[in-house]
Amino acid sequence: MLADNDKQAIREVIEEAYINGVHRHQDEKKMKDGFHHDFAMLVLSNNEIDKVNIDEWLKRVAELKEKDPELWKSETSCDFRLVDVTRNAAVAKLDVYKGTTQFSTDYMLLYKFKEGWRIVSKIFTVP
Repeated sequence: MLADNDKQAIREVIEEAYINGVHRHQDEKKMKDGFHHDFAMLVLSNNEIDKVNIDEWLKRVAELKEKDPELWKSETSCDFRLVDVTRNAAVAKLDVYKGTTQFSTDYMLLYKFKEGWRIVSKIFTVP
């Protein structure tokens, strides 16, 4: 039962901090409530890894919105394909959609802190 409660809490953190905080509203407060302050998104680019913090990520989102504003006006949804928990560590795999267009497949890593589950890292792939 505890794992089910943790899985639900993880889904809620991802929905609020990531789907709402990043994709729907670009709300820095929502992001910072669900992402750990040492969060790093690892981005594969030209066979190298770039580590992107929350502030840099918000700048990248703004650039993406500028390039394709119609896509970003579409309703964002996600489909959780996996949430796996072992004690205080978890991984979630989800597909993110903008309207009917698949935007990305994300792998989120989370730790459970005293204040609850927080996203500590993310990798992704795009269709």
